[in-house]
Amino acid sequence: MNTTTLEKFKHYFSPIDFNNISILEEIYSEDIVFKDPIHEIDGIENLKAYFQKLNENLIEGTFHFTDESIMGNKAYLSWEMNLKLKRPKKNVKASGISVLIFENEIISQRDYFDAGELFYENIPILGSIIRSIKKKL
Repeated sequence: MNTTTLEKFKHYFSPIDFNNISILEEIYSEDIVFKDPIHEIDGIENLKAYFQKLNENLIEGTFHFTDESIMGNKAYLSWEMNLKLKRPKKNVKASGISVLIFENEIISQRDYFDAGELFYENIPILGSIIRSIKKKL
């Protein structure tokens, strides 16, 4: 596994480097497969477009990596994410884990997090309904 690529990955996301999206080409393979609970993205150009779109709604964002485990060509990173959004104007926090598979660059990234905590609970009206249901459970 390429630990230099892993360090570049962590450095890009803590804090998120809005001004240097080209660094993604040094981190990710051209054929990267990115998955999270909401999206599935194939290819570096699509991933760069996705991150660019996300960055447009951020005032600031950071990932604090809390734990790391490396086994062969896989890295498991636990993280706490903090985002300061333009729309809706609020701060959002979430916890999750990223599973990265490497060759020279990252060829696969799978993020696991509670999509409700991150997105749905922050939508007006729907968010209050989801939070209410979670409290009752």
